[in-house]
Amino acid sequence: MGSHSIPMARANDPTSPGALLRSLPRAFDDLPIWAQLNITYKCNLDCAYCSEYDNSKDHVPIDDIRARVDKIKELGALHTDLIGGEPLLHPDLVPAMKHVLGHGMTTGMTTNGFLLTEDKLKELLDIGMGRIQMSVDSLKPKDGIPKSLKTLRKKIEMVSRYPIWFRVNTVICDETMDEVEEVAKYCWDNGVAINFSVVHDHGRLKKMTNVGKYLERINWLKNQKQDGKPISTPFYLIDYYERALNGKPMDWTCQAGNKCFYVSAEGHFQFCYHVPSRRKLMDVTREEIAGYRGKKGCETNCGVDCVIHTSLPFSNRADVLKVEVKRKVGQYLPVLRGSSGS
Repeated sequence: MGSHSIPMARANDPTSPGALLRSLPRAFDDLPIWAQLNITYKCNLDCAYCSEYDNSKDHVPIDDIRARVDKIKELGALHTDLIGGEPLLHPDLVPAMKHVLGHGMTTGMTTNGFLLTEDKLKELLDIGMGRIQMSVDSLKPKDGIPKSLKTLRKKIEMVSRYPIWFRVNTVICDETMDEVEEVAKYCWDNGVAINFSVVHDHGRLKKMTNVGKYLERINWLKNQKQDGKPISTPFYLIDYYERALNGKPMDWTCQAGNKCFYVSAEGHFQFCYHVPSRRKLMDVTREEIAGYRGKKGCETNCGVDCVIHTSLPFSNRADVLKVEVKRKVGQYLPVLRGSSGS
């Protein structure tokens, strides 16, 4: 890998100052910020809770991927994530990413991490990949839950050594309830940000008999973020979970289909993975996307955190500002008090 390669990866970080500056128009227009492009249903794991893989299906051909990336760019997206299945299984992952980058978009992938080697990581960084998300579901492997800290510890340490937007995602569910704190502390000790989501079933937050324990974990998460721990879950999304778990779900409007969308391996344009569509991506227009700012009818108790994360700043701007400002003031107030008393 050339000496210029790692700085190039930072330039392609979708959270870099340059990328954020380019995204400013999306606060006012009707064009998308990001798209998820499924390039394969194949996966090397068999997680009990996952419905997003099918090893009987082939990879998406590279020519189809290129055509879909062209269309995503035409629709105005600024970032395209390559997902699966497991994207590292796709033999043309590198040329697929190069095609995304060739359009001036940033790119990254969501991976289970098992197949990620240092050579592959360097190759992907060298071409300009700017983002990796890896999932850790438990401390040790369990039946149907192979993505554990024990199996992925070395992979997390490896990626953490490189300057790339890297985060670990962990799901709060009955099986991981008592383990998320240890997973989080390990990530923080390695300088890795962690994102928390609450378990859902086909996009809907599950009905829980032990809501109190979930709320305890959510409150712990909020307090840790308040103390400055690297948690990429925003305060307003934590607030969303608290309201939903307390039986008082937020009134909001999903912006999927407009500010973000999902493209299936078959080439269908979907609001998200959990909302099917018979519409082909290649038939969608910018004018059509502009019309997807209204209610979808599935907002109540939605658990698709990436869509909620993207939507709330547009549909509930006042609530988001109120929560974020309050929490940010809470973060800095002890520091200010300490300074004034010194």
